[in-house]
Amino acid sequence: MSGKQRRRWIPALILLFALLNGCGRFYEGEYTSITPHEEPVELIDSNEQYYEVHTFVGMKNAVNSLISSAAESGTIRVTDYSGSVEDDISRACLDATRDYPLGAYAVEYISHSVNRILGYHEIDLRIRYRLSKEEITGVRQALTPADLYTMLENSALIGRPHIALQISSLAVTERSVKQCIDDYYQNHPELLSARPGLQVTFFPEENAVTKILDCSLSYPNSREVTAERLSALDQAAKKCADACEGYSAEAAAMFCCQTVSRSVESFGVGNTAYDALILGSSGSEGCAMAFQLLCNRCGIECRVIEGRVGGNPHWWNIISLGGSYYHVDSFACVDRPLEEGFLRSDADMVLRYWWDVDEYPSCSGTLTLQQIIESLMNAPSPESADEAGSAATTVPTEE
Repeated sequence: MSGKQRRRWIPALILLFALLNGCGRFYEGEYTSITPHEEPVELIDSNEQYYEVHTFVGMKNAVNSLISSAAESGTIRVTDYSGSVEDDISRACLDATRDYPLGAYAVEYISHSVNRILGYHEIDLRIRYRLSKEEITGVRQALTPADLYTMLENSALIGRPHIALQISSLAVTERSVKQCIDDYYQNHPELLSARPGLQVTFFPEENAVTKILDCSLSYPNSREVTAERLSALDQAAKKCADACEGYSAEAAAMFCCQTVSRSVESFGVGNTAYDALILGSSGSEGCAMAFQLLCNRCGIECRVIEGRVGGNPHWWNIISLGGSYYHVDSFACVDRPLEEGFLRSDADMVLRYWWDVDEYPSCSGTLTLQQIIESLMNAPSPESADEAGSAATTVPTEE
């Protein structure tokens, strides 16, 4: 055998030697053995219930199982155990209250005592919770981030003040959860009359893979006031939709923008669709929400945009017409011609407006307001075109 061939065989022989000798090391120092193993714990039901375990993993699983069932006490029997039962049960209890999501969320402290009985150790546990059993068992499981966001949206929809959710995902963060609520509100002003507040706390922490989210939702108005406002918005949206019936989507979008701009009689700090359409005093956010509401009712694809104008926060919309996207700033149309804010392209907006261009679709459609008006001239109700072309020239300012 040549020297070159011998050199090729040497690494294979070393590997074979290592395999034959189990966990032998090639070098000194620490190493990690990646061997997933979860010892199932068995609840023995004789005269009294107890868990029987043989390893530290089993010990931890038994403690976690007691917490999952909201048990206030429990017994663990440890047999054939290599190691210090006293030290390891202390560590298992600490891990349960620090790293196990439900333990970090619900447990105040765990006490234990260890007794040696013949050939085994018996551990008696006492668990004190900071939450009720109903709150512990009420934690809902989300399989995916989409499931979790849907549960949050449904909670906001029915006005629920609190929900606790468990999920295994690094993608779920405080930012993503709050964005979920914001997006749901902005996309559905016909369902939420005002933006819900959200406070979220993670157990054991936000960066954990498996975690519990404790979510507290707050609402600016009572259920009665919310119902009244949604009813008023529904009537306003229905009136606009009825006026748009039989017209093209392009004409309906124009009517929606016109409805919002003519509803606002004063420039205020109102930031809801109700402020713009019913109270008649609103800033850009309220106008954007009102336009979103009307577009939803008329079946026009639309979304709210958060950006800036002149360094100040500003809201407007992007709509889709005929496969192309357009900006619509209905606030800019208050007391001004519709051309100021309706069917604007990215090129029209870029000198005054700022927005995250990577977050929203490119707006490069070629449809113009004049083309819509000309098409309406041939419609059964030509007076609509005359109304669309008329507007005052006062420039709005947003405080």
